[in-house]
Amino acid sequence: MPRRISAFLLVAAAIAAALISSACGGNSSGTSTATVTAVSITPTATTNVPINTSFDFTATVTLSDTITSTTTAVTWFVNGIAGGNLATVGSIVPLSTDNQVGVYTAPALVPTTNNGQVQITATAQQSSTCTTNCTITSNTVVVQITVLLGITVTPAAVNVPAGGAFKFAALENGLPDPNAKWSVSSPNGGNVGTIDLTGLYKAPPFPPPDAVVTITATDSTIPQGPFTATATATIFYSDESLNGAYAFSYQGNDASGFLAVAGSFNADGNGHITSGVEDEESFLSGIATQVGFVTPAGSTFPGTYVVGPDGRVSATVNTPHGTETWQFALTSNQHALMLRFNSNVTGSGTIDQQNVNDLANSNSAISGSYALTVHGTDAAHKPLGIGGTFSAGSGDVPQASIILDINDNATVTTGNTDTSATEDTYAFDPMFPSTGRGTLTLTSNTTGKRQYAFYSLGNGTHLHLVETDSNAFVAGDAYSAVTSNSFSSSNYVFTDGGNSSAGAYAAGGVFVPGGKSGVLDSNSAGTVQLNKAIFSCPTTNAGTGRVDLLVYAGSGTCPAGAGSIAEFAVYPTSAPQGLALMLELDSTAVSTGAGYVQTTTAALSGGNFALGLTGQGLFFKSSASFQQNVEGAFTLSGFIGNLDINIFGDEPFEGDPILVSGSSIAAPNATTGRGTASPASNAPFILDATNPDAKYNLVYYMLDANTALLFDQDKTFQLTGILARQF
Repeated sequence: MPRRISAFLLVAAAIAAALISSACGGNSSGTSTATVTAVSITPTATTNVPINTSFDFTATVTLSDTITSTTTAVTWFVNGIAGGNLATVGSIVPLSTDNQVGVYTAPALVPTTNNGQVQITATAQQSSTCTTNCTITSNTVVVQITVLLGITVTPAAVNVPAGGAFKFAALENGLPDPNAKWSVSSPNGGNVGTIDLTGLYKAPPFPPPDAVVTITATDSTIPQGPFTATATATIFYSDESLNGAYAFSYQGNDASGFLAVAGSFNADGNGHITSGVEDEESFLSGIATQVGFVTPAGSTFPGTYVVGPDGRVSATVNTPHGTETWQFALTSNQHALMLRFNSNVTGSGTIDQQNVNDLANSNSAISGSYALTVHGTDAAHKPLGIGGTFSAGSGDVPQASIILDINDNATVTTGNTDTSATEDTYAFDPMFPSTGRGTLTLTSNTTGKRQYAFYSLGNGTHLHLVETDSNAFVAGDAYSAVTSNSFSSSNYVFTDGGNSSAGAYAAGGVFVPGGKSGVLDSNSAGTVQLNKAIFSCPTTNAGTGRVDLLVYAGSGTCPAGAGSIAEFAVYPTSAPQGLALMLELDSTAVSTGAGYVQTTTAALSGGNFALGLTGQGLFFKSSASFQQNVEGAFTLSGFIGNLDINIFGDEPFEGDPILVSGSSIAAPNATTGRGTASPASNAPFILDATNPDAKYNLVYYMLDANTALLFDQDKTFQLTGILARQF
């Protein structure tokens, strides 16, 4: 754009012109006799000017004595019209400080004649005494009126908290565009939020995949249109991301050993936990049932929470037994990886949003066949694992439907049934309606009658369980079962954990039913075996909803002979990703776990992920043996993020920054999806924390494009876990 001449330069030029005129000869009175000989406009080339915008042209006036005049007035024209016509061809007016600068303003619409072009000229009078042919006309400059700017959306980029709102504006060539139509989208799908007719955007309750959505404004009324413009909104987690009813469960340790808790709470989306109830079993405090959250004196709510922008949540709830501190990492507004975060209590588990419409305390909400696994200790504080199947309907659990497998401190009983005189039952708790809480009785000849509190996630397909009698201390989950007694032919990735005779035990790997090659990693109290080749032979037990899985070293074909290294009772479920519950039945360990159908062996793409690591092993009054529990959130490419670490007896470490230079991840094996760069590399996934100085050398097993199971291969840790994409 041409530069405008300053007032100082105008004065200086005028003085110089007067001096030169005097020096070159004028009349005796000092008045110049020079006349205007030429007027020229710059720029001379065709100039594009978008509608509704302005552009400056400069006229240069030359006198007969070769002096350039800076004071001679000029008249500006558009298509021969003095001053132009703003509505049709645009207007041009002198700059208030300089008559020889013409400010041209394009019309609101491109002219329909001459292909949208107009002509700019300027004239000056030859002299004040001239009477004939006195007008000197400049060269003609062509202006092309364009819609180059079209419409724009402002601001071009903005950050919006989940559940929050932001007002975007559409401008048509710099002016508000009332005809813009709005939409919001993302190439990665997910819940992208909504936008109304005025451009008011309402973000979803949690970030969509990759967290970025595209805001689009379209105007189809512009004659040269339609025209579109876009902006982006980056969504980050907020308190709104935790809103509604949630079921939770976790297992860990208190000062005496095993602790298990299951419950339900309500969050209001504004940082308050408004109500809740839980059931707890503990070596230290015993059994506590129907423990309702309480509001402390001077407070309005029984609990509070804060959701950070990375999805890490800090929460406190008050119960009659004291204040509980929780820390968890959201993977969405419906699921989170949870830690109990008190210095004298540790634990790891999950939080899941409940479907309130299915929590009407009707027994019909729980119906059909179920598979379950629970783990903990028997009454003598020895490791105990139970798995099995049962059926439910109209509040009854038929005796014939109960088939349980028990591993009690390596004493294994399989196919145990109920031959007692009375039927088992289940019922929702009328004292805590809409919480999903209920009670379930299961009996077998080996276990006797066991009473469980359950918390339904609301769809009747998933129940959190915690035993509430004094027969044993166990907790776990029940899912709707698949009764076809078969595996798919796909890879299954799994982790399991518990106790071996040496101490805490953890394992993970990939098995393929039918004798195909898989891989096993294990850690028995610091004795670590990595990347062991295995093959797996399943045996269907007709009508039980149970599969007996034998695991052999090396590679082979099923059926195999003697020499299995592990045996599992496996209970297929109808849960997503082909979830199958697992109970170990051999003398290696008392352990429970879960396997999932693997859908990819490709490496995880970049993005934000939540991580959870659960300490394995159950110990009575041996706090030195308690394992860490860890959760966190970070970007996979770059490892920018934080871990929350609870080490029993220490002050919990919240927001421990991940050391970028010490962390890494390598590609998985193309066949098994096990995270190893090469057969010689067994530390493909390293997370290096700074405070405390803890490095986790993890093996990972690809489950799908968004999820991997984790196994810690460090001799000092017996941990298993999960890595799940947030967005």
